[in-house]
Amino acid sequence: MTYTEKLISFHIIERENNKNFHTWTYPTITDDHKNYILQKCFCRNDTLRYTCRRNSNTWFYICEVSEKSFAVVILAKEFEPNKYKVLCDILAKKYSETRNPVDLVALYLNLYTSGGLHDNGTLFAGFKKFECATNIKELIRSFDVEIILLYNAILLKRRVVAFRGSPSGLLDDLWAIAHLVPCRKVEEYLHPVVENLSQLKGLSFFVAGTTDREFAKHEHLYDIFVDLDSKEIKISPKAEEIMGMTKTHKEIATFLVKLSTSDSSEAEINVQILQKTKELIHILQNLASVTTENNTKMITINELKSKKFHPNLENFLFNLALAENMMIL
Repeated sequence: MTYTEKLISFHIIERENNKNFHTWTYPTITDDHKNYILQKCFCRNDTLRYTCRRNSNTWFYICEVSEKSFAVVILAKEFEPNKYKVLCDILAKKYSETRNPVDLVALYLNLYTSGGLHDNGTLFAGFKKFECATNIKELIRSFDVEIILLYNAILLKRRVVAFRGSPSGLLDDLWAIAHLVPCRKVEEYLHPVVENLSQLKGLSFFVAGTTDREFAKHEHLYDIFVDLDSKEIKISPKAEEIMGMTKTHKEIATFLVKLSTSDSSEAEINVQILQKTKELIHILQNLASVTTENNTKMITINELKSKKFHPNLENFLFNLALAENMMIL
């Protein structure tokens, strides 16, 4: 899928007399998405704010220019907050200057015809260059060996709430978190901004971002609470057994911390973390004693118990097998 194929549409929301009006769409929008945008724009009293939201499998990038009473919204099929911030900023700046949505359509179409944004012959940037590197190193360094708790929670497909007081800082951290366990697809679990934890009821696997520290009080709705400001991770009482640590976890924690102080690039770190995670999955595959008609390897609970692993390791492998849909109960 190319960069432009991940774009869906862009929209302009005008605000007048404390009401939002959807004034421009290109190329089209559904009624559900239109109503969602109208609800989410200008929710707070910030002078300039950029945020990312998710509704089903669509990502909404919202750039509000409160002093000019309008917002530019981009819909896309991917979580790339840094890339779309650049695009939002350029479209918002152009609209501030001309207040003519046709000018934005011209810029938008340039992405399809030339792969970059042109204005009167001037190239702002190629869309591919909008992508910013992750900052996994800083994320790992900030939590040190406790980063293993976050890694383990995502690996085991548990419920994670991530708090940071700064909306922009939260997006930056979530971008790094989204690359901490590369074998887990972001669209399976990430919810960048959640105002009410009731939105997550019924979900067994998520990383939900919030700027409300009060969410920490609702232990029944998450397995771990990650405070990105204080660099602390809280495990809910009901998740303590599932989140039990083993020698394997200690080894991975040490591995991650060493990576964070290495000369490796972010891309190289991504590859190395993926390889380390695949090694864990390979352990499960070696334990598998059943092969289904679809040639899928499965593990039975009796087979796992027969190995007489340490209880914590057995518990971890059991939950990892469940997360990988490899366990026959």
